[in-house]
Amino acid sequence: MRSVGWRIRFGGRKISVASGVLVSCLLLAWSGSSPAGAVGDGLWTENGPAENVPTELLQLSDALSKLAERLRPAVVQVGVVENRDSDREQSPERPFGPEERPRVGSGFIIHPDGYIVTNHHVLVRSAQIEVELFGGEKLMATVVGRDARTDLALLKIDPPRPLTALPLGDSDALKVGELVLAIGNPFGLDYSVTMGVVSRKGRAFGAGGPYDEYIQTDAAINPGNSGGPLLNLRGEVIGINTATVPGRHVGFAIPINLAKTLLPELKQFGKIRWGFLGVSIQELTPALARAFGVEKKGVLVNQVIAGQPAERAGLKAGDVIVGFDGMTVEDVRDLQRKVGRTAIGTTALVKLMRKGNPEELTVRVGQLPEPSAPTPERPKKELGLTVEALDQEKAKKFKLKEDEGLVVTEVAKDSPAARAGLQPGDLIKEVNQQPVSSLEEYSRSLGSPSNGGIDLFLVKRGPAFLYVAVRPKT
Repeated sequence: MRSVGWRIRFGGRKISVASGVLVSCLLLAWSGSSPAGAVGDGLWTENGPAENVPTELLQLSDALSKLAERLRPAVVQVGVVENRDSDREQSPERPFGPEERPRVGSGFIIHPDGYIVTNHHVLVRSAQIEVELFGGEKLMATVVGRDARTDLALLKIDPPRPLTALPLGDSDALKVGELVLAIGNPFGLDYSVTMGVVSRKGRAFGAGGPYDEYIQTDAAINPGNSGGPLLNLRGEVIGINTATVPGRHVGFAIPINLAKTLLPELKQFGKIRWGFLGVSIQELTPALARAFGVEKKGVLVNQVIAGQPAERAGLKAGDVIVGFDGMTVEDVRDLQRKVGRTAIGTTALVKLMRKGNPEELTVRVGQLPEPSAPTPERPKKELGLTVEALDQEKAKKFKLKEDEGLVVTEVAKDSPAARAGLQPGDLIKEVNQQPVSSLEEYSRSLGSPSNGGIDLFLVKRGPAFLYVAVRPKT
């Protein structure tokens, strides 16, 4: 039988409905009809057999409905005035690829005086920000503070009356499997509510920043939900909806406990003042641990920046940091978090191993410098490959003998990289005749104008080395 479908217009949007769905619904309604409850000449029935439905299920449904009704007035739409797509800031890079950037995002009120939390990537640097309240009232907002590293922003509106604010919960107490609600404006649809469970906590993404550890949930989070609240069934905000995997039922939220440590600083300074040592560090692999004569714990210092706190304290390249400010250091992310959230000017004790011997140094934590104004860049070029830092897991996956450096993990079909012959598992040794061992060096070396627009890779494939020339898409 040939499939037939219809398009139904709903709220200005066309929705496709398969014929089989409609027919199935009609058959179910017809088969369930009875003379006693029939209406509409037997086309449907009403007032189903409620006595067969568990009371607890009805109570849960009613409680969820009342909870959503109580929470929605504290959720707002965040939009931009006279926005131009070319001016839109990008969110921090995520391994699940770019998402469609809606003109309208979400936010939620945390104080009756008009303080609102949203995502940094929802905002546009040069645009005016407009907030629409639950009742439809629109007010201009001031950006109080924003931080790209954690994708957080704090807004302020001047409401004509005290507003409904959401209480903040404890994301550390959140349990995997716990029911949660996400409220926001997906695809510009007003105040939608979805429900799901906490799938995982502390979800980190390889090459992301030190704070890229999210609450993972299957509650639907779509473009436009960004900045909205993820709530437990007590009505407490336990996360800030931030990102999703396109085409999959997987969403991610910033833990609210992280936001609670940062919001006062956003309010006071307009930004986050991150602690800074002035060292370049890398993971301590088993091979490196043996070479430096230390246990497999801590991080390896590979560079000390001149004139910064670490150099003044006496740290050197080759030191293995195993403790900071009375806390054990497990890995690179761990040290970045500890230093980043240490108050500027704090004197901290650094425990390290130097040439196999334990030492202790005292360092005065500085402030992470503001990024310098970017130099004019060449147009973005698409190579069609994913490059990641090599670790033991990837070395095992691609059957590599090395466990550090850069590896190609994915090559898009029919992309410039694929046509040039690059393959997953290739180890990248040079880009445009510049040695690369970190993602920063890799990005900096791409796009050499002296090569006529072609990027030259030196890769190691098995025991062999080969050059690969890739002409990017512009």
